Amino acid sequence: MKPQRFSLCAAGVNIEKFHLLDEYLVNGATLDVGCGNGLYGLHILSRGCPILQVDIMNRRESSAQELPFRLMDAQHLDLPDASYDNVVAFDVMEHLDDDVLFLQNVRRICRKRLLLSVPNADDEQPGKIALTHMHYKDKTHRREYTKDALLEVLRRANFKPIIIKPHFNKSMPHFAHALASEGIIPKVVAQFISFQCDLFEWFGWFENRCVADWFCVAE
Repeated sequence: MKPQRFSLCAAGVNIEKFHLLDEYLVNGATLDVGCGNGLYGLHILSRGCPILQVDIMNRRESSAQELPFRLMDAQHLDLPDASYDNVVAFDVMEHLDDDVLFLQNVRRICRKRLLLSVPNADDEQPGKIALTHMHYKDKTHRREYTKDALLEVLRRANFKPIIIKPHFNKSMPHFAHALASEGIIPKVVAQFISFQCDLFEWFGWFENRCVADWFCVAE
């Protein structure tokens, strides 16, 4: 299968997760837990890694339907010990009742490397302008994570982090456009607000970013 190419604006993918895979995925069999639309699996396969995708239902895009797949609950991974070199779990742990039990099971399965992402619990920065993270609206979340909380669950599952890095949301000025009324004058005002944000950021007076998620690689 040829390597897949995705637009930076493609629905259902995050280009930064592709970069994480490119930098930290090791050669070898890869388990994609909670694969969702399946598009990250296509990228993994394009790197020459055999892959199995698992999820509680098959919601994959048509382009990913040919990838190996098993219906499976992430909380109960019925797979042999030390059977995968990589385990990828993007946006999974926040949905599970027992995140430590999940990671302990992954530890049993994973020979080398775990790559995951979780939503950030701290909304202090967007709160300064009366906003909050969009993931707080997801009622299927059991929890969100601070960096320290993520480190603790990794420790309890006997994983040692290689990196934990923030993924930033840089869309604050776009709220002006999103909330603008119809008509020329509101759109001009919204454009002016965006210009102000860019200018103030250039001078260091405004930081157009907040930590939306944590990306983690562990062994």
